[in-house]
Amino acid sequence: MDLTTRKTKEGQAIKVTVEVMSWLKEDFGHQGWDKLVIEETVSPGTSVMDLLRVIADKHPRFGQKAFAKNQDFLDYCAVIRNGTFLSALADLNTELQDGDNIKLSPGFYGG
Repeated sequence: MDLTTRKTKEGQAIKVTVEVMSWLKEDFGHQGWDKLVIEETVSPGTSVMDLLRVIADKHPRFGQKAFAKNQDFLDYCAVIRNGTFLSALADLNTELQDGDNIKLSPGFYGG
């Protein structure tokens, strides 16, 4: 299924903003201090995980670090949807809504 279709039979396409934070921008070929903002248009029914795969296909360096060879999503970065951290696989399978804001931030570890 082509997830980047402008319009679908089911209805209008969904527009999502993806913000790439901190040093993760380097994986997208972006240099400098400003944040990287990517606008994506996807089909209704697209999940956050589907969107991450679309982004990984467009930006292979990110894809190599974010996904294992078996296509499992790794803990390479934190995924935040509309201000809420998505911490479980079930969260990543959440269906996107028009106007969603997804932030990709470096993973944080500590104690």
